[in-house]
Amino acid sequence: MCGIFGVLGLTCGADAARAITTECTRKLRHRGPDDEQFSISADGWCALGFARLSINDPAHGVQPMHNDASTVHAVTNGEIYNHEALHQERLDGVPLHSHSDCEVILPLFEQATAGVSLDAEGLLPAEAATALYDGLRGVFASLVVDEARGVFVAARDPIGVRPLFYGTSADGAMWFASEAKALMAHCGRVTAFPPGHVYLGARGSPAAGRFVRYYTPAYAKPGLVPTTPVDLPALRANFERAVTWRLMSDVPVGVFISGGLDSSLVASVAKKHLPPGYTFHSFSCGLEGSPDIAAAQKVADYLGTTHHVCTFTVAQGIEALKDVITHLETYDVTTIRASTPMFLLSAEVRKHVKVVLSGEGADEVLAGYAYMHNAPTPAELHEECLYLVNRLHTADVLRGDRSTAAHCLELRVPFLDRDFVDMGLGFDPADKSFGPDHGDRMEKWAIRQAFTKGEAGNTQEYLPSEILWRQKEQFSDGVGYNWIDGLRDHCAAAVSDEALANAATRFTHDPPKSKEAYFYRDLFEGIYGQYEAVQGLRASIQRWVPKWSDTEDPSGRVQKIHVNFKKLDA
Repeated sequence: MCGIFGVLGLTCGADAARAITTECTRKLRHRGPDDEQFSISADGWCALGFARLSINDPAHGVQPMHNDASTVHAVTNGEIYNHEALHQERLDGVPLHSHSDCEVILPLFEQATAGVSLDAEGLLPAEAATALYDGLRGVFASLVVDEARGVFVAARDPIGVRPLFYGTSADGAMWFASEAKALMAHCGRVTAFPPGHVYLGARGSPAAGRFVRYYTPAYAKPGLVPTTPVDLPALRANFERAVTWRLMSDVPVGVFISGGLDSSLVASVAKKHLPPGYTFHSFSCGLEGSPDIAAAQKVADYLGTTHHVCTFTVAQGIEALKDVITHLETYDVTTIRASTPMFLLSAEVRKHVKVVLSGEGADEVLAGYAYMHNAPTPAELHEECLYLVNRLHTADVLRGDRSTAAHCLELRVPFLDRDFVDMGLGFDPADKSFGPDHGDRMEKWAIRQAFTKGEAGNTQEYLPSEILWRQKEQFSDGVGYNWIDGLRDHCAAAVSDEALANAATRFTHDPPKSKEAYFYRDLFEGIYGQYEAVQGLRASIQRWVPKWSDTEDPSGRVQKIHVNFKKLDA
């Protein structure tokens, strides 16, 4: 987890460009407190900043990175898990300056663009840039500038696991940063960079470039519904590889354990692949006596992790809301509910590790939300999964990144490995259908079955049955049912009936419909509403509302299929 900043096209000179870059990069220092470096061209046209969290090759791997001639510069926030294979197979093992996984991007860029002519618009041909980023397996927000040729490329990973925002200023400059807060004071509009795209720009008119999609998976073809039955052994092997790739680190790795299937399975697979004697820290949080704390302790005891429990009160969570919304840059109710416990827990995690694994993405890829049992047809279930995956960067992915980055942590999410997502969305959605109309099959049946000992060729036990087959609890529910109830009560007392009745007058864009939503929106506007650029930020926010439900409340426990935790323990 690092913070990147770049602005192309400033005309104020090198000294002013350096001052601007320093100011903006320092707004990202929570993402990278270990080092701060800048690269400013002689005329100030190209200005890059990097706030580093040292994970791979801490002694080296300094960014911004440069080629030997100092004509090509790169900053990347990410992890490139196939970097060694790329180094050997595509770069013939040429010497690099470090063992940083991100360093391969710069020589790969030079290789892809060598001898390539610029197009009629003075941009690099899309094929060169798309080939570079389509070959990466990992997560990234990246900016490469070829100063000699006066062109640049920005890119974001297919799911948007790593954040990236862009904006433009009145002088025609193009701005990029890991978080919107670094750009708000300088741009007329700040917008989330679309996942799976590259932006091609040129010196002559940086903001007049174009976005090009480099990743279009087969499963996303309009109208296509996969018919291939799920291959359970392949699903298991694919997920194991996704987890082991994410153990790449020169600093200690830990894991979030909520006690549910997703994070517990990540923890189990990771534990099996870590070396003997490795101190594997695990972390859980919740209100005193919450469902997740009890279940997580069972998992930790079973796996033999060094477990840490963070309990919090509703009052502590409410006190943290302004800081949470400052980091999240959203007013979405679901995201804020779930982010606050994760934000509080991350402060404890940072005392022990810099890298932490988590289970985000499983419910979107494998249809794990309670409301999905009401899907009218498998085809419509598939469409809903596509919809949720495509907007993960506005919801759970955003939550995970910002809640942890606020405390200088790097979050890794194996369920959102590109190859696993391809497989998970590429099999027949009938194999994801669950509920009373499907033999009372449980949600995410396929991944549960794939990791059940004695099934699908699996000879190992990964988790106790009561965990492997535990019903889905959405994170904001599992930390303790009183958490959401307490939030609602606080907001009901803080927001008057009159204020809510006039919400559409005060908030003309996406007015809140509940007192809780109003309370969060009021905090958000107090933090970011002063900036003109907030228009783009508001447009990037999407509310998480369950489909096929008789309520708009995003809580999983209001769905009729949900079983109260106390009944499970009875």
